Amino acid sequence: MADCLRLIDSLPYYRAVKRRSCELLELAPGLSVLDVGCGLGDDVRRMARLVAPGGRAVGLDASRGLLSKARPRGAEPCAFVLSDARRMPFADGSFDRCRTERTLQHLPDPAGAVREMARVLKPGGVMLAYDNDWETFSVDSRDPETAAALRRFWRDSFRSGRVGASLGGYFRDAGLRDVRVVSATSVIRDFGLAARLYNLRETARRAAERGLIEAAAGREWVADLLARSARGCFACFLTAYTAVGRRDGV
Repeated sequence: MADCLRLIDSLPYYRAVKRRSCELLELAPGLSVLDVGCGLGDDVRRMARLVAPGGRAVGLDASRGLLSKARPRGAEPCAFVLSDARRMPFADGSFDRCRTERTLQHLPDPAGAVREMARVLKPGGVMLAYDNDWETFSVDSRDPETAAALRRFWRDSFRSGRVGASLGGYFRDAGLRDVRVVSATSVIRDFGLAARLYNLRETARRAAERGLIEAAAGREWVADLLARSARGCFACFLTAYTAVGRRDGV
């Protein structure tokens, strides 16, 4: 997981997503910001620099292993907390800003986590969530049936694989106002990168083991993708959504 997070953090598409999320959160010196599902803490440290001086950034994650690698560097005003996103150890209205990125897809009750994020947000505070809709995961292939079976297998490997498309509703149900939702699609045109990011070979192997596709079809699917990549015509797509809203109050 740590290697995957480092890879994602290095990609221009996700770098742009992170920059845009900071802009939408309207981060400024003196604000307090919470990052739910902070992983290795890179975003926490970035936000800490944006809210200094006088502000603070807190990262929360349920993984002790990831948090062991997420440490402040230098004089950044940040801290890290081990906790479940659905039961956070913060008082009501503790933060001016709250964000989560690609975390809700892993939770069995993403709506509950959104409500908890809204609870710890100050009146007038801004909240943002970015997450995937794995139903949109698409790899161009000459075997659309195998590709569709693998997309469903990949989608169902997440506890909430379609959460991206539901973010707007979750925000409104949590009592947020001025809710806006935008979509963006990542495009990868190199098989090697897509295989590292999405475990394409492993996905085909595991799907065959579970009887969802024929093993030969999985091998042929991978071979076709390699050939497409060699010709410069490989393409892999995934759509994600960003929701931003504000808690009622001054």
